[in-house]
Amino acid sequence: MKKALFLCTGNSCRSQMAEGFLRHMAGDKFEVFSAGVKPTTVNPLAIKVMAEVGVDISKYRSKSAMEFSGQNFDYVITVCDNAKQTCPIFPGKYEKIHWSLEDPACAQGTEEEKLMVFRKIRNQIKDNILRFLKLPKDKAKLKCPYCGNIQEVTIPQNSCLHLYECIVCHKILTPTLGSCCVICAYSNKTCPVFNN
Repeated sequence: MKKALFLCTGNSCRSQMAEGFLRHMAGDKFEVFSAGVKPTTVNPLAIKVMAEVGVDISKYRSKSAMEFSGQNFDYVITVCDNAKQTCPIFPGKYEKIHWSLEDPACAQGTEEEKLMVFRKIRNQIKDNILRFLKLPKDKAKLKCPYCGNIQEVTIPQNSCLHLYECIVCHKILTPTLGSCCVICAYSNKTCPVFNN
């Protein structure tokens, strides 16, 4: 099993979301960890936006990168520029990857305005994880429950983790109770997860 470590400054948002996505998408293919060079606490808005896509990180905790010193990893992925500059050296041979992501914890404004920033970063992380895993993609037609517009969207096969914005009314399409994703809830595509 491969081992991956996500690093950021506080281990409060970006690296926690990345850990959550990789755990959720990769199943038993990866042992996944996250840490910070100056750990704080897990941001409640990160927990909230991840819950929107069915990934629970509410039990995660912020950890220091020093907790993992001496451990071997296959991948060390820094998700902010500060962590890249101050990333500790780990033993053995591993692939170093860097994703330069804005810190959503710095967002200003109302809670809804902050949530918009968190969602944007969450979606960037999700796309990075999909590329990292090289998951094949598929297309589905998505019908907006608000205005009825039908748009084609790209989804990763065997992964139900998507929120979409309607291109006509600009409302966010979110999962309904009892559904695993918007594709299953709002399209005529059969869910790939529950039919495997």
